[in-house]
Amino acid sequence: MPDIILKGNMKKIAFVLSVFVVLFFTSVQVGATADDSKNIEYHGLDLSHHNGEVDWQKLSKAGMRFVFIKATEGMDDKDPNFDSHWQNAEKTGIVRGAYHFYVTEDPPEKQAQFFIDTVNLSSGDLVPAVDIELLGKNTAPDVADKLQVFVNILTAHYGKKPIIYTGRTFWNKNMTDKFGQYPLWIAEYGVEKPVSPKGWLDWHFWQWTEQSTLPGVEKEVDLNYFNNRDKTFSDLLLP
Repeated sequence: MPDIILKGNMKKIAFVLSVFVVLFFTSVQVGATADDSKNIEYHGLDLSHHNGEVDWQKLSKAGMRFVFIKATEGMDDKDPNFDSHWQNAEKTGIVRGAYHFYVTEDPPEKQAQFFIDTVNLSSGDLVPAVDIELLGKNTAPDVADKLQVFVNILTAHYGKKPIIYTGRTFWNKNMTDKFGQYPLWIAEYGVEKPVSPKGWLDWHFWQWTEQSTLPGVEKEVDLNYFNNRDKTFSDLLLP
């Protein structure tokens, strides 16, 4: 997700990590962390129109277990590639999940309904995810309360709590510690392991680079790792 920026030597570290990923496709090795590198079945990616064209036949051979696909943003902006990505992910057998980019200035009720109306989730799909990483300049002080409204609506509709994607610095500065019961998808680059924001004891998914390349994806792509040590992947799938 392009709004979290690497600076200085962090870019160099991320580049090295992405090289490990490229090596995986030729030598069956991948590096998110040293200890977890052999658990390739827990690696995935996320996609939006920002990643350009996707050859799903090539991508299906890249060893990715899951993919988060951008569906909606705010209360009326649908990702132009969502339908194609959503259908092709199912055809290729990659576990798919849809995410909403939360706009802090838009009513949470309208954003939740827009996502529900846009995305047809099925049994075996990942529970929905909400990406909150920016504050609009006209954001009201009750941003955490409004996010709670949004996730409550999704929980009531789908029967499971949605995943929250965020960065630690953003969250600790702008949000509260009241969301720890929701699965966490944390973005942190150039580190051996991520540090959870306030309210969470651990994480479910870790977006560990935004500068990798994968066969079949036109532009650089984010890669993610599932915390298989402490969590069960099937718990995050819709029944």
